[in-house]
Amino acid sequence: MKDRIEKMYERWFIMEPPLFQVLCLHELCEETQMKCALRCGRRRLEYNPALVASMTDAQLEEAVKAEAIRMLLKHPYDRVPDHCCMLAAALGSNVTISDNYAFHNIPMEKPADFRLPPEQYYEWYAMKIQELLPKKDMEDTESGTDGQSAEADDDGADNDTDAMPSDERHADKRGEELMSLAELWEEDEFMVSQINHVIESVREWGSLPGSLKQILKASLKARINWRNVLAGFRASVLSSHRKLTRMRPNRRTGFAAMGSVRKFNTRLLIAVDVSGSISDASLSNFFGVVNSAFRYGFESVDVLQFDDGIQGVMSLNNAMKKVAVQGRGGTSFQEPVDYAHEHGYEGLVILTDGCAQKPEVPLGMRTKILWACVDCNAYEEHREWMAGIGRVCVIQI
Repeated sequence: MKDRIEKMYERWFIMEPPLFQVLCLHELCEETQMKCALRCGRRRLEYNPALVASMTDAQLEEAVKAEAIRMLLKHPYDRVPDHCCMLAAALGSNVTISDNYAFHNIPMEKPADFRLPPEQYYEWYAMKIQELLPKKDMEDTESGTDGQSAEADDDGADNDTDAMPSDERHADKRGEELMSLAELWEEDEFMVSQINHVIESVREWGSLPGSLKQILKASLKARINWRNVLAGFRASVLSSHRKLTRMRPNRRTGFAAMGSVRKFNTRLLIAVDVSGSISDASLSNFFGVVNSAFRYGFESVDVLQFDDGIQGVMSLNNAMKKVAVQGRGGTSFQEPVDYAHEHGYEGLVILTDGCAQKPEVPLGMRTKILWACVDCNAYEEHREWMAGIGRVCVIQI
């Protein structure tokens, strides 16, 4: 079985340079326990010899090509979209691949299978498919079950399976294949940089269509991880307060004089754009960012909702479970900027689509500003003026 795949590599050395180069970054390994024929991740391309043996040469070639394209798109090495189970991530990856390359010999889900529009990006498809999955599928994938637990827990499970309609059995089998497909996926920034080098160095693209080439080239643009930006932003606005104590000796005189300790804290204001141009899905992402602040070192935050005025301010010491959104009018950034300045906040994070006039920074304002744009389009459209008065990042969902 390995020889069949290696012979394919030899043909692709001339005919498919990007596929050949990205496959050479991965070790070809046999794995008999996995439920799918081929999968990639953790710098390996794994194959199940029993399943590969049943495939025709045309099927095997398309299956290897699909995994090579998945590698080039970096799906196995990017962070799984927030709130997505692995099944939704695997389906989102397949839909993205099939939307840009036609497969004729292997099953590959398409956007139309989920009544989704074409020409969207991987994270968007994964999030939309997550919303469509039955609750049971999401629970199984989140708990890491692979469909075998029912057999272990119920002696009659096999009989139930035999009695199941053939289309349901096929769906269950496909779900197991997709879960197995994504088992090796984990963040790997070094592999991402190596794959980027392959994309940059390629001159001949073989059978890959122009639309896919454009997507791969676009992926070389620096992607700002807002999580890292938020963690770094905290460090930049961290304030320290000196407090005298008898419990620590003075560095000059010892215990003859009081020593000091520094208590570090930060007054952070997160301003959430609740204007009419912000969709419900974007608002959900915004409040997910608010909750994530507690994972990145902030002990408490104040949350301000704004549109063309301030709609409310609340103080939080832990993540929100429910939130009432107010406003939904126009947009003005001046109100949250003025509020942060007047109340002496060290940091201001503004979650927005950027569709409003640039605010005037008050004279003597010491508050540091971080703009978190709702998507890449908003980031590209507004980052120049935003960068003039603060840091800018895009929320990668």
